[in-house]
Amino acid sequence: MMSGQSRIEWRDATMSDAESNDSGENFLPGRDGDSGGGSGDDSGDSGDSGGDSGGDSGDSGGVSESEVDRYEVYHPPADRFLTAQMWWIASELVRRHPHLRISGVEVDEADRLLIVHDEQDGMSVQWDLEGGCKFLVNGVVQKISWIQMLATLNPHTIVKRIEVATGLGIPKTTPATSARALTYRVIASALATATNDRYEWYAVPAPMLHDEDPENPGCEFFRDFPSTVRARAEYVAMTLDEFEAGGRSVYFYQPFWALLRDLEPIAIFDSAGVVHTTSGATALMPLYERLDRKLALVTARVLADYFP
Repeated sequence: MMSGQSRIEWRDATMSDAESNDSGENFLPGRDGDSGGGSGDDSGDSGDSGGDSGGDSGDSGGVSESEVDRYEVYHPPADRFLTAQMWWIASELVRRHPHLRISGVEVDEADRLLIVHDEQDGMSVQWDLEGGCKFLVNGVVQKISWIQMLATLNPHTIVKRIEVATGLGIPKTTPATSARALTYRVIASALATATNDRYEWYAVPAPMLHDEDPENPGCEFFRDFPSTVRARAEYVAMTLDEFEAGGRSVYFYQPFWALLRDLEPIAIFDSAGVVHTTSGATALMPLYERLDRKLALVTARVLADYFP
């Protein structure tokens, strides 16, 4: 029987937005050099230049009207670019710090959260399509806007900024890619490859219950991928064994992700390093080694039939 002192906890690693600033700073119109996201003056109002710029030109901080007119109103990037970039940053953090993992919260399309965290959520970094990147430092919410994340010349600048700010630290030597990190990296690679496809691509958690019947999954994403039955049965057995062993609470983090093209699941990724497609299960690490550790080739090999 299960120990009365043990418990299975299902947790969303979401960070409260109550202490953060208005995420609208990510999409304020502005000029080059204002991309830090903290411009507090009223020069952003020049985006309403359709007919009002003549009377407000005196507020442009000494910049002449002709100079202001050379700048276009800022429009935020499409969600597909943000999704691909958040997955790349998140997967890179896990590659550089193998004890981390990625979880997700799928509230609705506008509130889709991606979260990098350690096992017990002692630290976490989250991304969303509107608010950018957020994490806690000494109880205070720190933010990195999408403008900053997309404007850096070297993408690792943001990765290292997060490492320093959260206390993860910059690794002196990057560890060898783990099976879990490789899983996340292939998802990120797929999203980047399909950025300009006519279909919308995104990855969402494929949840399972710790005591569900693997032959009758509660999540419909699994139904077209029979090779997931064995993997889910093994997770159920492992979780129940840990629960009955007692000693500490069991935190069941969802190991599966569904890669969707529009609303159609085309693959199920197991964070243990396996991808399930209609052709069956493929262990990613052996394929990665056979293909000379070329991530793009691995991604093409397992998902080529779906790419544009």
